Amino acid sequence: MTTPSSDLIPASHAQSAWAAGIEPLREAFPRHVDQLLRAIAFSFVAPLPVPVFIIGGPSSGKTTLARAIGDLAGETTRPLVEKSTVAAFEKAVHPGVPLIVDDAAPLGLPRHPRMFDELESATYVPFYSRLHEASIFVATGSQPIGELSASRIITIELPAKPRSLQRLRSVSSEPAIAARRYVASYLRQRARSVEVDTRALRLAGHRELDNLRRLGAALYVGDEVLRALELENATTPKLSWLHTDDQVVWAVRSAIRYLLESGGQLTTGSDESAAWPIGRINADHIYLRPAEALSFIRAAHGTETLSIRAIAAALRRARLLTTETGTTPIRVEGRSVRTWRISHGILD
Repeated sequence: MTTPSSDLIPASHAQSAWAAGIEPLREAFPRHVDQLLRAIAFSFVAPLPVPVFIIGGPSSGKTTLARAIGDLAGETTRPLVEKSTVAAFEKAVHPGVPLIVDDAAPLGLPRHPRMFDELESATYVPFYSRLHEASIFVATGSQPIGELSASRIITIELPAKPRSLQRLRSVSSEPAIAARRYVASYLRQRARSVEVDTRALRLAGHRELDNLRRLGAALYVGDEVLRALELENATTPKLSWLHTDDQVVWAVRSAIRYLLESGGQLTTGSDESAAWPIGRINADHIYLRPAEALSFIRAAHGTETLSIRAIAAALRRARLLTTETGTTPIRVEGRSVRTWRISHGILD
């Protein structure tokens, strides 16, 4: 059932609420907010593919941050979790709803001294854990987390003491809480109507891919949502949220599209002529000439020194370059040229 237009929150009201609710959060947790905002925005489109673990002592502000995430993510009620076990957390999950568990991994938990690692292992399993069904899963605690686990999730380690108690109080003030909840209602109404990059959305939901690639794609989509709804006018380039290999893939895709729109042609046979041949195309592959595309890829990527070898390596890791060697010779207009043999999937 669609929401009547008369009930839609005006963008201007949401933008005012954004300023009132987010600025205190940004001042209190400046290192973490930009990433968290994009993770939360994505959670209104699809479940965030990795959990968020907030690690800190009793006075670090971890509970304040978790509550603020809950405000923005649309938490209405917090389920009672009777004990700190993976099974208990899974039981508390309601599909499509945030799951925020405060003090999930306290020090002195004798039966589960590595609770964060246990939870990470459960969420890393491709298909089986119910924790995948929460729109966003956030847990706080004082336990340390293993290096491998920390590399596959959003890990926020807070200092023992906050920079300013006054800033924490501002985050927890009634006006800031109300503003964030208002923004959550706005995101619930509008986020799914935003036209996002379908390739990024598929990557984020592909449970057999590396978690950092999935997370990067999710943050990219979240960034698209916030920009489209005019909540963020961030100076951070959109591509920077993607995994490093996907930044290259996006740049190659952008370059191919730009070249084709600007008059470049992919011929369909070795004897065909073209005013500006950038390669060839058949039913399965694009044979792209690096010599024609390199400067445009670098411009899209924002790195003037990006090399042909680095581009080929990233495409190969993404399973889009379908040769073991860097380039493949083909004939274009009667002469042999070097090309990348790239799967059509790059343009999806």
